[in-house]
Amino acid sequence: MLIKFVLIGIGIALGDVLMKSWANYQYSLQGVGLVIFLSAVGAYVTSLTYYGLQLRITNFSVATILPIVTNALVILMITLFYYHQPLSIKQWLGAFLGMCAVVLLR
Repeated sequence: MLIKFVLIGIGIALGDVLMKSWANYQYSLQGVGLVIFLSAVGAYVTSLTYYGLQLRITNFSVATILPIVTNALVILMITLFYYHQPLSIKQWLGAFLGMCAVVLLR
C-alpha cells in the first residue's frame, strides 16, 4: 500500500518539475515547450487518476497524507541537488514534521 502512494507522490513531483521546465521556456507551446507541457499534464493526469482509484480501497487520511509528503520531500531534494537552491530551517522542519505525520498515520 505504501509504495503505491509514494509512486503517486513521485508522479506529481515529476509533473511539477516538468511544469517548472516549461515555465523556463517562456511558456512556449511550440516545439520542445509543447512536449514539456504535455508531459507535465500527462504526469499529473496519470498520477491523479491512479490516486482516485486508490481512494476507493484505502483510508482517506492515509491516502491523502502519503502522496503530499512524498511530493514535498522529492521537491525539496530536487530543489537542493538539481537547482542548487538553499533550503531554510523552516523548510527542513516542515519536511521532518511531514515524515513524522506519515509514521504516526501508519
